[in-house]
Formats: sequence, C-alpha cells, structure tokens
Amino acid sequence: MPRETRPLPETDSLPPAQHPWRRVSALSLLLLISSGLYITSIALFPQTQSFLIVWLLCFIPYGAACAFVLLTKQPVGRWRWIELGLIFAGALIFRAMLLPLQPNLSHDSWRYVWDARVTLHGYSPYVYTPENRLFNSLHDFIYDNSRYRNTPTLYPPGAEGLYLLSYLLAPSNLFFLKAIFMVFDLTTCGALAWLLARRGRDPRRAIIYAWCPLSIVEFAIQGHVDVITITLMVLAVLCATSTFRGSRLLLGFIIGLATLTKIYPIFLLVVVMRRKDWALLAVCTLTIIGGYLPYYILGHGNIYGYFASYANQQGGNAGILQLVTWQIFHVPHLDFAYVVLRQHYAEAIFAGLMALLVFLLRLLKDISMEAAIMLLTGAVFAISSHVFPWYAAALLPWIAMMVGPLWTRKRVRGAGLAVAAAWYFTSITIISYFPPFSTTVNWQSYYDYVYYVVLIGLAVALIIGFWNEFRRFHRLTLEGLRDATKH
Repeated sequence: MPRETRPLPETDSLPPAQHPWRRVSALSLLLLISSGLYITSIALFPQTQSFLIVWLLCFIPYGAACAFVLLTKQPVGRWRWIELGLIFAGALIFRAMLLPLQPNLSHDSWRYVWDARVTLHGYSPYVYTPENRLFNSLHDFIYDNSRYRNTPTLYPPGAEGLYLLSYLLAPSNLFFLKAIFMVFDLTTCGALAWLLARRGRDPRRAIIYAWCPLSIVEFAIQGHVDVITITLMVLAVLCATSTFRGSRLLLGFIIGLATLTKIYPIFLLVVVMRRKDWALLAVCTLTIIGGYLPYYILGHGNIYGYFASYANQQGGNAGILQLVTWQIFHVPHLDFAYVVLRQHYAEAIFAGLMALLVFLLRLLKDISMEAAIMLLTGAVFAISSHVFPWYAAALLPWIAMMVGPLWTRKRVRGAGLAVAAAWYFTSITIISYFPPFSTTVNWQSYYDYVYYVVLIGLAVALIIGFWNEFRRFHRLTLEGLRDATKH
C-alpha cells in the first residue's frame, strides 16, 4: 500500500468507541468552555494584555479537545456525524464571534483595503506608496489604520485580486473582507476532514486546525491573507489524491493560485510532480503569468514592490538560518549589502538542497505528501526574514494529518516527536505578542522558548529516526544472511 494512503498505525490500537452520549457531552462541554473564553476575550477587547492572557487560556480546552479526538476511536453511524458536526459548529461559532472585532495586534489587513482602493483609482500598489501626495484626497480611516505607509505593497497579485473583489462588493469594508477570509478558513476545515477521510484517517482530526486559537484569532480578528494560502494548499493535496479526468490540470491551476497569494506554495510542485507532468507545470506557469500580467502592465514592469527590501531585512524574529548566517558572515566594518548577499547564497543553497531531497524521496515513494510539505514549509520558515505567529498556522493541517504517539511498544517514534515539535511551535509562537518580546528588545529569550526547544526536538527526532532505520537495516541484513545460510 502506498505510504500516502496507509492509515496511521495507532488507529487500530485505540479502544472501541463506547458511550456515545458521554463522548458528545464531553466534546460539547469543551465547546462551551472555549466559547466562554472567547466571549470573555470579546468583553476585554481591546485591552491588549488581558486579551492576550485569555487567548493563551483558550489553548487549554483546545488541547483537551484534541486529546479527546486523538485518544478515542471515531464512532460509526450517526454518532460520527454528530461529533464532526460539533467540531464544525465550534469552528464556525468561534470565528463568527470574533469576526466583528477590529484588528489590534496587527494592522496588515487595513493595508489590503488600501491596496484595493489604489488599484481601483488606476495606480499600481507595487509602485506607489500610501503616503504619496497623489492620494491625499483618499486619506480616511483606512489610511489612518494602515502601516508602512512609506513602502509599496508586499502582497502577490492573487491576494491583491481578492482585496479588489472584496472592495468592489463592499467598498472600504474591512469586515466584509474578513468574512471572505472566514469562508476560506471554514473551507479549510471541511477540505481537511475530507482529506483525512480519504487517507483512511479519522476526519475528526480536523479539530487540530478548526479549533486552534492561533488560526481563529489571527484570521477572524487580525484578518491575515495567509488563510487563503492554507486553503489552496489543502485543496491542492486533495486534488493530488484524486483520479478524475483533468485533476492534474486543476492541480496546476490551484498551485498557481496559491503561489499568487504567497510565494512559497510553488514548492508544492516538488511534492506533486510526476514524470512527464508537463501539462500540470504549464497550467501552473500560465496561471502565475496571468496573475502578474495586469499588474505588470499597470506598474509599467514593476511587480516587485517591497519584496526585495523585505527579503533583505534582518528581523529579530527571522528564521533560524538567517540568524546563524548573520553570526557567521557578520564582521565589524564589513559592508551590510555584502553580508546580506552571502546570506541569500546560503539560503538559496539550503532551499535548493531541501527541494532536491524532497523531490528524490517523493520519486522513491519514501515520504508522504504531508511530510514533504511540512519539511519544505519548515525550510521556508528557516530562511525567512520574519516568522510571524500567523505564518505558523500553515503547519496545522499537516500536523493533523501526521500526528501520532511519541512511542510504540517497540520503539520511540522520531516522526511523532518531530510533529510534536512542529505543533509546539504553532502554539508557543504567540508569546511574541507578550512583553518583553513585543518590544523587540529581548529576542534571545524568545529564541530560548521557541526556536531552541523546537531545534532540540527536531534533532532528537532525527537521531531517533536514523537509529530506527539502522536497526531496521540491521534486522533485514541478519534475516538475509539467515536465508542465505539455509540455502
């Protein structure tokens, strides 16, 4: 059986589903507790410190609900649909409650609305900054709430197109745009459950994404565009597992769209490409070109905007590779541009090697799509100039697909530990909002709690993985020698 379609080994070891009413009652109670916490956060809003504390508390019932799903066997018949219904109801209720709140931790979503307004007036957001005197007559609460007014936009054309569509339907209405994002977010929940079921896994695992306080707050309140990328990536994998006529062409189109919202989904080609898959590659390429073409014309060839400057930044929350290369290449009195160029060389080599490794493993069918996407997403984070909390939400669907026990009766599972480290990262990264991390003066402590813990976990997982493979190879060698001796 191919690795992608093989059920997780721990599924059959779970106890049979019993006492359905008690199970539903327990899940309903956790839903009510979470709802109560989100209602409390609304009452405290916009008191940032109090809101953050309640947000952190929301991870407690979330963790309990995830444990309930992972430690119980999925029910059959109507009880299965009742539990799934509760999970989806919670996903909808939590997001709908928080949607009316105005972003307070990040002002990025206000810039989305501003970009759409500028585009509708015939100017390219990749060329003109918000503070340009041409736009003095457009200044209002959208401009006042926007940030980085002295820089052109950073967001790719697919994202800009969605901002534009939202503005055409509801001008200057941020909450309408966030409502569109919420539809994408709920689509992710449903598509993830469908993908889990198709893989032979418990669809209730979608709760890992659906109820996660990180994705709920970052997308329902803060309104980050990453929600669209996550949806399209899940849909891409769902499409990649389909066999209907035209599925490869549709897959290329979806990957192209995802790349037009954030650049890194282009790595999906490494994961899904087959031999002679030229039609998929052509559709993906044409989709990307088609997305950039209108802005290329509008901006007279300028489609880069703020991207180059952003990539050259030395963020305090940069990926681990940038932090390491800065320590290696940075020498007093050495030209800053020279150091950054060397960093980019190292990052390109690292990303290329990771992509090549994943591509070869996929050709050998020695790694699942989910594991491949997690590896490549982690590589992207490692070379990024900034790794904001909402970026980490991109890992949640693949954590839901891969999470399993840390050990079995015979051995410790390196893969289980690696996924646990990734899950820890998605939860702990929100501490960057808390003082003193939010003041950007104490990043070392942030590294201690976030990066170093994750790196240690991944290093131990890698060692365990190599040891388990060595034991397996040694066992197979001994069995081969015994067979040879018998003959």
